[in-house]
Amino acid sequence: MFADSRSTYCNLLLIALFLLAPLYFQPNLGGIGLNLTYNIPAWAIVSFLINGSLYLMASTQRFIHPRHSWALLVFPVVMILSGIAAGSSQPIPWFFRQIYILGGILFLFALFQFNIKQRQVERLLYVVVASAFINTLVAITQIFSPELIREWLATAGNIPLGTFQQVNVLSSYLATGIIISFYLISRPSITSASLAAKVLLIVCIGSSAFIITYIGSRSGMLSTVIGILILLACRRQQLKKRAVLTLVGLLSLLAGAIPGGTVQGVSGFERLSQKTIEITEGVDASIRINMYTIALELVAQKPLFGHGIGNFQRVWGLQSGDYHQRNPNAKLPPYITHPHNELVYWLIEGGIVSFTGIIIAIGVIIFALIRCGSQRGGGYAALLIPISLHAQVELPFYLSSLHWFLWLFLIFLILRHRIIISTVPLSRSATQLIKATAILACIGSSYFMIHTARAQTDIYAYLTQKKDSAPYLQVALNNLYFKSYAEQLAMRNMLHSSIRDKKTDKVRYFTQWAEQKISINPELKLFEDLINAYTFLKLEQERCKTIHTGTMMYPMNQPLKTIADSCKKSH
Repeated sequence: MFADSRSTYCNLLLIALFLLAPLYFQPNLGGIGLNLTYNIPAWAIVSFLINGSLYLMASTQRFIHPRHSWALLVFPVVMILSGIAAGSSQPIPWFFRQIYILGGILFLFALFQFNIKQRQVERLLYVVVASAFINTLVAITQIFSPELIREWLATAGNIPLGTFQQVNVLSSYLATGIIISFYLISRPSITSASLAAKVLLIVCIGSSAFIITYIGSRSGMLSTVIGILILLACRRQQLKKRAVLTLVGLLSLLAGAIPGGTVQGVSGFERLSQKTIEITEGVDASIRINMYTIALELVAQKPLFGHGIGNFQRVWGLQSGDYHQRNPNAKLPPYITHPHNELVYWLIEGGIVSFTGIIIAIGVIIFALIRCGSQRGGGYAALLIPISLHAQVELPFYLSSLHWFLWLFLIFLILRHRIIISTVPLSRSATQLIKATAILACIGSSYFMIHTARAQTDIYAYLTQKKDSAPYLQVALNNLYFKSYAEQLAMRNMLHSSIRDKKTDKVRYFTQWAEQKISINPELKLFEDLINAYTFLKLEQERCKTIHTGTMMYPMNQPLKTIADSCKKSH
């Protein structure tokens, strides 16, 4: 009964994670991480799972882990060491990046402690499919009748965003749902599955294909095709045994993809064609090439430990400005906070040391896939394709924590076939201490997430209701995650009110704060505020210096280029 209760606890939390957490929404300004509201309950649920596994480990005095688990711990260890060696000018972003990685690794290890059986694993995969299907329903509603859900969920015209607020993040999630559906069709348990379960797989395939092609997502379409081809090649014998259901699934895929790619207006196939033309003409490709060239130059500057976690935007701005001066005709994005490639990102911020940790972990996963055999291992590899491919062209893990945990859950499926059970002898006092710590950690993390949700509401109300005084921003200024952003908003409000009331001293105070802030994190909005401050103070030399720095770091930003011309004329 104890074994059943612990697996039930884990299953209920994972169901809540994949099925319920994405549905949580409150008005927000978008962005990454906890700026997106559904990430808040996702991390709260994962906290209960991690601390529940810690409590369980203390109770059973056993620690279950995969073979070569040390390799999975190399990355977080070297990440911390490289961060200490390289330093970071932004301790709070550095801290949350550490928590993000460590939390993910702990989530992965926590899954091993709950004795999840194969049948339960497959049920959880059905839950993920159901989650994908719900997102297709939301996305279809956003396309054809957005007014029906406008009061619950953010909409952007008729653009399908699902619950993720970003089209490509939705696309990779739905692509994963399609691959999981075909994988479940290939499993022996499909013969005894209920009619409702089989219908769920088929409608998820068709509706997901419709949305992916409607969006015109290259990574979504490509990963779907690659994943299906791998499944057809590696699990052909199993799929042949369910030939009718496999054929129905493939027909559903086509039945969704064709109308999705040819629907009225600018179709998904037209969008895909336009993107392909841009690549062949060198427009999109040249931007990518220039970005990767700048990235390699940054890696060459500090190859071992990198530039430090949280320092990307500062060093990228300086290097891209230098690169643009050397190559004035080079095409670059007007604003960038991520190189749109997860491995390149870690090379820049964490250097070869952190990159080596990632490669070691990937090596262990590949080795585990090989040990699973071509049929089982190929099936698992196909499941990982959509999110893994997406991470090499964009930033799904930072936008959606759900993608991060789903990806880790799929890795768990691979590693769980070879486990080691280690005895952890604990004294009575140590056992009680660990249990108490686990309970307090659950309470603490829940409080933090609730406070973060309130802080987010605080900021949204401040910006949308245009209130200048208390109680707005009071909660956000006391929240560790949103404190820096809330401080910027408060200082910007002080600047505007001081300019309006002609309070020169306060404007000077703002310039001191902004100069120091820009040296650490040169956000585009800060340049705008500082230029306005120097314009009010009639400090033309400082104003033009700030404009010059801004245009150097953001050479493709048209407003900065326009006012830079005025500086040239005045001199």
